[in-house]
Amino acid sequence: MTKELLIGFLLSFIVAYMAYKKQSLNFSGFFAAVFFGTIIYGFGSYVMWGSLISFFVSSSILTKIHDQKMGYKSEKEGRNYIQVISNASIASVFAILYYVSNNPLLLIAGIVSIASSNADTWASEIGVFSKGKTVSILTFKEIKRGESGGVSLLGTTSSLIGALWIGLTAFVLLIIHRNDPLSTTLLYVWMIIIGGFIGCLLDSYLGILLQAKYKGERSGIFSESKYLKGEKAVLISGFVFITNDMVNFLSALFASLVTLMVYA
Repeated sequence: MTKELLIGFLLSFIVAYMAYKKQSLNFSGFFAAVFFGTIIYGFGSYVMWGSLISFFVSSSILTKIHDQKMGYKSEKEGRNYIQVISNASIASVFAILYYVSNNPLLLIAGIVSIASSNADTWASEIGVFSKGKTVSILTFKEIKRGESGGVSLLGTTSSLIGALWIGLTAFVLLIIHRNDPLSTTLLYVWMIIIGGFIGCLLDSYLGILLQAKYKGERSGIFSESKYLKGEKAVLISGFVFITNDMVNFLSALFASLVTLMVYA
């Protein structure tokens, strides 16, 4: 165990430091990434850790491309510790449970949470460029692109591909790490893909039903942040404590639990 934790720490430190230098992580995000990366590698093996890194690298690249296309400033700080926690804490818990029980379904449940985060990120970063309509997942009425709860054909397709990406990563690592029959490994991969995609859909539902949304008192600008420059933002729907990061956390958690329940 000590050896695995040490390897996990060293690898996570290297990856997180490179991400910090590339401004994909800020200072707090760097420490959180090292911590969770160490836990996930030490208890969940390189299968879960590799899936997490696959998510982080691919989503960071897409975020950089998205920001450049949208004309955002290049000096953005990157993911902070709260965002890292929302994307990695569930996998960490399942990694520990997997180590204690040696039940492969708990390993898969942890990877499902990662697939959910990846699917959501791919949907958000790519879907905003959709040329078609963006509609509410609840009412199917047209809404503004990028708004929580909005879905488009491009975004939905991207989310499925994002879940597939983690599924394929896990497939390669599972083949190396475990001696399961191919049919069993393929079943695990399907669980990851479907679970990750379901998590992204849950994210959209939670975003439109529960996430806090605000409106500027003077400008009337709608925002998902309670901080608007130069004016007070008033809560118009959702709950104050349900932020985008909380939605990401809950959707990933539900996706993992639903996967376990369906298999059971």
